Amino acid sequence: MRRIRAGSSPGRPSRGVLHIGAPLVASTYVRDALARNSRRLTRHGVLHPSSHVGAEGHHAAVLDVLDLAAPGVETVTGAWDRLAQAARDWRRGTVVVSHELLADADEDQVARIVGSFGSAEVHVVYAARDLARQVPLAWQEWVRNGGTSTFEGYVDKVVRHDGHRLARVFWRSHDVADVLDRWTSVVVPEHVHVVTAPTGPDEDVVVWQRVAAVLGLDAGRFRVPAPAGKPLDALAATEAARLLNQAGAQRLSRAATATAAGPAPAVAVQHAEWLEAEAERAVSAVKRTGCPVLGDVTDLRPDLAALTDDPARVSPPPESVVAAQTALLAALLR
Repeated sequence: MRRIRAGSSPGRPSRGVLHIGAPLVASTYVRDALARNSRRLTRHGVLHPSSHVGAEGHHAAVLDVLDLAAPGVETVTGAWDRLAQAARDWRRGTVVVSHELLADADEDQVARIVGSFGSAEVHVVYAARDLARQVPLAWQEWVRNGGTSTFEGYVDKVVRHDGHRLARVFWRSHDVADVLDRWTSVVVPEHVHVVTAPTGPDEDVVVWQRVAAVLGLDAGRFRVPAPAGKPLDALAATEAARLLNQAGAQRLSRAATATAAGPAPAVAVQHAEWLEAEAERAVSAVKRTGCPVLGDVTDLRPDLAALTDDPARVSPPPESVVAAQTALLAALLR
């Protein structure tokens, strides 16, 4: 498929920037920062066009262009075309669209998405973190969305990288090599920017700063949300939520993760070799494609000290799950 290196023309945005995820890598923070500063961004020649298509415009538009459905979200046919039209109508510089589901796009969808920007020069921003940190977060998000796999089972399916739906969903967004290959099949590699997520409580802010740099902005001139700095939820609390999902009580499960303390989940040390091999594959993909990096590719390598040999951080003991369920019941009664 021919790669696109589009140039600007009168009446068209000079650049379109697509922030495509990955999910949970400061994606919500970046989206909130863009939405909070939408008016100020326009004064700097950057359009974040959610206001043109409603508060949930990007989400509805992305579901439309990827032909997906989401629970509780009305399908809006033509939403992407309306968003794209708002982008093409912007005549003052850059248009930015941000949604973590864009990382899932296949090559045909990538071609349609990029082509939607007309003659604009399209840039892509993909943020990633090491899998030792990402897999526990992804499991907890899976449970929040109704998943019923245990943490141990979730990790096993991710490691096996087989045809199971859980593994397909995870790797579609988090396989750095695959994501870069899909997007660089359409966009020239020097326009596909890889942002690495550092460790530390200011991780979200740093990712936002790096995305802003691609937009040509000084991030310090914009109001942003307070750093989330939210640690992983307790393993036992997420396990309580998972059991509620299994019982068909998904509404209750969403409240469960905030009701109990305890150790957070961590990938078992037995997967150290696999984690290192996946990190090497990701780093090699970045180097092979020649995509520019904002940050340090070593951020994609796992901190092996963060792995665990404590079984209670992989499969919580029953008494801790009972305590989490009790805390949830007390919170509901209050």
